[in-house]
Amino acid sequence: MRNQRRMLEAKERAELLGRANGESAHVLRIFDEEAQAMQSVRNSSRMLQESFETGTAILSKYAEQRDRLKRAQRKALDVLNTVGLSNSVLRLIERRNRVDTWIKYVGMVLTVVIVYFFWKWTR
Repeated sequence: MRNQRRMLEAKERAELLGRANGESAHVLRIFDEEAQAMQSVRNSSRMLQESFETGTAILSKYAEQRDRLKRAQRKALDVLNTVGLSNSVLRLIERRNRVDTWIKYVGMVLTVVIVYFFWKWTR
């Protein structure tokens, strides 16, 4: 029984050593490819995180600018009211503001459409 177990162990050892010598390059190549894939995933994740943080910072700056411009508009309208400009001039300013808003939204939609078609064209 012991002799049989020793023979089996020797056979398994020889088989493992044969695998280690013959097929180890294949196994190492698989592990190397896996490590490269994991590194690529980490790099992509880091770049996406940086892009997200940059986008968040840009949006917060835009919000600050919008608030600052709204305050400036209110102050300008208050000054105009105190100076005594006519209501027609005030209506003209408000209408210009509405037109500018429409131009802004149309520009946004147009930009999205152009980016979409460019994306479709490159694929």
